Amino acid sequence: MRRRTIAFAALAAAALLASACGARDSGVSVVIGATGPSDTAGGALFPTDPVDTAVGATTTTQPNYTVQAGVVDFGEAGPQHPAYDGFLTSAFDDIQTFWKDAFPAAYGKDFTPLAGGIFAAYPSRTAPIPGCGKPQSSYGDVAEGTAFYCVDGDFIAYDDAKGLPDLVQQLGKEAVAVVLAHEFGHAIQARANEWDQPGILKEQQADCFAGAWAAHAANGAKGLVRFDDTDVRAGLVAMIQVADPVAGQGLGDPLAHGTGFDRVGAFQDGFQGGVPRCTTFFTEDRAAKMIDIPFDSFDANQGNLPLIDPQPDATKGPNDIVTQIPNSLDQFWTTLAKQNKVPFTAPKFAPFDPAGPLPSCAGIPATAWRNNAVFCAADNTIHWDKAEMARLAGDPLTGDMSVGYLFSDAFGDAVETALRSSSTGERRALTDDCLTGAWVASIVPHEGQAQDALSLSAGDLDEAVITAISRSDPTKNTNINGSAFEKISAFRTGVLGGLNACRNLPA
Repeated sequence: MRRRTIAFAALAAAALLASACGARDSGVSVVIGATGPSDTAGGALFPTDPVDTAVGATTTTQPNYTVQAGVVDFGEAGPQHPAYDGFLTSAFDDIQTFWKDAFPAAYGKDFTPLAGGIFAAYPSRTAPIPGCGKPQSSYGDVAEGTAFYCVDGDFIAYDDAKGLPDLVQQLGKEAVAVVLAHEFGHAIQARANEWDQPGILKEQQADCFAGAWAAHAANGAKGLVRFDDTDVRAGLVAMIQVADPVAGQGLGDPLAHGTGFDRVGAFQDGFQGGVPRCTTFFTEDRAAKMIDIPFDSFDANQGNLPLIDPQPDATKGPNDIVTQIPNSLDQFWTTLAKQNKVPFTAPKFAPFDPAGPLPSCAGIPATAWRNNAVFCAADNTIHWDKAEMARLAGDPLTGDMSVGYLFSDAFGDAVETALRSSSTGERRALTDDCLTGAWVASIVPHEGQAQDALSLSAGDLDEAVITAISRSDPTKNTNINGSAFEKISAFRTGVLGGLNACRNLPA
């Protein structure tokens, strides 16, 4: 996020994306932050080894996964990761079994298993790995930091030394399965004779296919792998972790996978609509619904405003989160209120120290204040936790728009109060998410935008999405803040459809 009048010296940004060749997809690259997203208690949302939890009224008990012989070619070193190799081979086996039925139903012809196989790549491996357009490849030029499908040889290779182990450590082994289900989606495109479609649409469809398989794993199917709500949320975050790097070239890049904002939308389409929903991606105008915000190489903050400007400009004032975002929200909603003749006084923003006395407001429990931004109607003030907002602003996985999301949701509550909305609980929370999306749509960079206006930077939408996931209900039946899918859907509705679309949210 940036105020457009500020320009700085260019900074280089690192990307792990491997070079492509014509026969392979561009692969997914794992980009790991220093810490995972936080939940409302300020801790890690996804621990290193996620514990299976209740899904609604039922409890899933994960089987003791053993390595399925003949599924993955581990080379002469054999399985290197006992903690997840069994799950990994089970997931690959389950994905292929899923497509054995789903492919004929969707495309009207028999499914054929991978002819070339699946390969674990690591530096010490001497057993051959197929080349993509050449006889053989090494670890470095096949799969370093990535997983990919190659149509020339019909095989999948993945980095078993760093890429996947990092993702397992960060999000759990279930997220790895979602990444690999995406790669297998490219094998489906080859079988459907759709390999020559535009790259970004192929990536979107592969995300959709991954969502369809994840739903199969979550819906009590008879497959080898079963997902609970924590696993599905990990899969959503995986879509962001393997999204395009912030310094990417945008949707026109042949290697582009899209932003996390777009990727979770495609994953959600597949999860909710199944494979039939994914098959339309090349015929619908999907690219027109994707948001492309180019990286600004002149932004010294790499798209992230500081929480508090340490050296505010004497003329222009502070260029920071606590100044720019409230000002933008105030301008957006005050203008709309005047246009619609709705009495509205913008709320004040007041920080509080969570170590000291907490704010007090009728109807708001003490547990609601910590790690949050909360609107109090009695004093027309948004009270925000200084420690949590500083943590979010400084976390490489979140950033300024994570704070912006929470500030905006609280501001949305003030708007709903001015409109005398009677909605409560989950319904009100999801409406706030949609109103946040409508505000975000107003600050997407566009022609004619005022030069001193706040505008989104590359990566901001992803920060908002990951914050929405982290603040979602732990299970789909909790119904307090909305499930991860519900919150993402409400936010995306506002971003893509604007304020009017928020009036039509599902009840």
